[in-house]
Amino acid sequence: MSSTTAPGVGTSVDSSAALTSSDHKGLRQRARRRAQHAVTSRDVFLFLIAFRILNALSIRTFFQPDEYFQSLEPAWQIAFGPGSGAWITWEWKYHLRSAIHPYLFATIYWLSATLAKLLHLSAHNRAELLIAAPKVLQAISAATGDYYTWQLAQKVYGSDSNESWAALALTVCSPWQWFCSTRTLSNCLETTLTTVALYLWPWQWSLDKVEDGNGGSDEVRSDKDEDQPESIDQLARLHRCLVLAAVACVLRPTNLLIWACLASFPLFHATKAKRIILAREAAICGSLVLTVSALFDRGYYRQWVFPPFRFLYFNIAQSLAVFYGRNDWSYYLTQGYPLLLTTYLPFALLDIYRAITQTPTSQKPPPPPLSPTIRHQLATITLLVPLTLSLISHKEVRFIYPLLPPLHILASSSISSFFLPALPSTPTTRPFSPKRLLLLPLPLLLTTNILIALLATTSHQPAPLTALAYLRSEHESHYLTQPPPSSPLAPAPTAMTAAFLMPCHSTPWRSHLVHRGIHAWALGCDPPVDRNASARAAYLDEADRFYADPVAWLDAHLGAPPRRKGVFGGKVPRRGLGMGDGWEAAAVEEEEDGVGVGGEAGSAKPWDGGEGAKAWPDYVVFFGALETVMGGVLRGSVYRECWRGWNSWGHDDARRRGDVVVWCLRGGEAEGRG
Repeated sequence: MSSTTAPGVGTSVDSSAALTSSDHKGLRQRARRRAQHAVTSRDVFLFLIAFRILNALSIRTFFQPDEYFQSLEPAWQIAFGPGSGAWITWEWKYHLRSAIHPYLFATIYWLSATLAKLLHLSAHNRAELLIAAPKVLQAISAATGDYYTWQLAQKVYGSDSNESWAALALTVCSPWQWFCSTRTLSNCLETTLTTVALYLWPWQWSLDKVEDGNGGSDEVRSDKDEDQPESIDQLARLHRCLVLAAVACVLRPTNLLIWACLASFPLFHATKAKRIILAREAAICGSLVLTVSALFDRGYYRQWVFPPFRFLYFNIAQSLAVFYGRNDWSYYLTQGYPLLLTTYLPFALLDIYRAITQTPTSQKPPPPPLSPTIRHQLATITLLVPLTLSLISHKEVRFIYPLLPPLHILASSSISSFFLPALPSTPTTRPFSPKRLLLLPLPLLLTTNILIALLATTSHQPAPLTALAYLRSEHESHYLTQPPPSSPLAPAPTAMTAAFLMPCHSTPWRSHLVHRGIHAWALGCDPPVDRNASARAAYLDEADRFYADPVAWLDAHLGAPPRRKGVFGGKVPRRGLGMGDGWEAAAVEEEEDGVGVGGEAGSAKPWDGGEGAKAWPDYVVFFGALETVMGGVLRGSVYRECWRGWNSWGHDDARRRGDVVVWCLRGGEAEGRG
């Protein structure tokens, strides 16, 4: 009895085995590609972190007061307490700012101070650690933004495409990124959050309904595919996207313009089910973020407040933003984009036009199907957001900073198509090709970018930082140490005083003064809050009143500086101080008149932005533009120049021109108020 095989059974088994083998081979290849991509991504991210930490620690210049007064000063107060010397500006007193951002830096301050205590660091090293720690944290944030710029470019142009690598090169070589991305501005964190959220955004939902042939079955979650891994992953990505976008909007309410613009595309083009999902998840994630933000604000302000509303009310309804400057309607076109993009500007403008008109690209191999959709929407927000912000009188380039990563992604297409054809794919000895001429601008562009970045971070306005470094070193040298009893030197006081006769917030404050023993005051510039239009028009802040007539202001608020009467008999004054037994007696006599010299005047507390009668300090800091006036006022007094630092070749504010100069008390006896 012979056994027989049914027709086709053997063939079916063989083909099934072959199919299985083919599937396994394909899976192995895909797994290998994913592993290679993961290694490449990890290496890129680690490089970006190291690069941005180097970037952060190499910056030596001052940019914006908000870098310190909207983040580090309240963070210092949170970490070290109300008596730590932080200057809390009017924006925090009127609840305009979210406390989320300062709490991030407060955490790093607390950790750094704890580490310094455990390691028994010296006062100097502890100060250096506290100054560097927020920079490192912000560098990691900046590196994350760079990384997701590259990831979003891969989504637009394809994995490992020339255009995606070009986008990474553009962000690494960007002068603005080198100058700004590692600063502790809320705009920098906003930019990172926006970039990551753009990467997670469901771009495929913006496809036209006609192209969506699944009849709504491709929803993030539906009755049929609720348990599908792909759907769960899409929903998780959407949640992360909306949470990050909501945090960015809480930090900077104007960020809402970006998401309102982007959301309009799926709302008009997606299916009804997708629109419902987007609205529902946005409401849930937005409510969650607002709740967490409210808890942070409650912890900082000690009451329930809603800073985004206060921000919009004060800056738009009351127009207090114009108190800090007005700009022409074309500012973002004529100054904003040129500053952000520098040498990339022509390429970005060309690609914005191509994306808006949906001109096909010459990319080879062809980009992913979603590429035209993403490019069109990115180009749209880079036009509509600046256009809307142009309606507000007060403009700054950092307000459109979150648009820079999309601009880099768009510009990478033209950059690639312009330069890559001139590059030989393999080493060759062929005769010269005219295409090689296209490479001539490349070294010029790179050199220009490097020069701009270096000049902006090392040579333009370094003195506000170096002046505070000088004051710290003086405090560490002359106030933190005491001479032995047998020394001829006078005992050192424990408190050092300084005054900044500058436009308000021209230097950092406690984040760079660091030492609690440094008491300082500066000219204020609080805006005319809760005043009518006519009162606001006539309002002059303290800095304006000082610069209107410096001599009269000094005489009215400080009196004449202490005059030189003779040399001390007895102990020799220490370097950097004019204090001995005779000086202390003179200081007491001054305090009886209500104007202290070289110390706190009775109950007056003008330090760190506080109210109270100001006093002549140990150190007076001012810009070179004021040098002639201050030289006349201080001539014949116990003050003389002890430090000078280069600041800039020029400045749009005439009051900030010239070097930063420090005059300090030297040996001699005070005669009192001459």
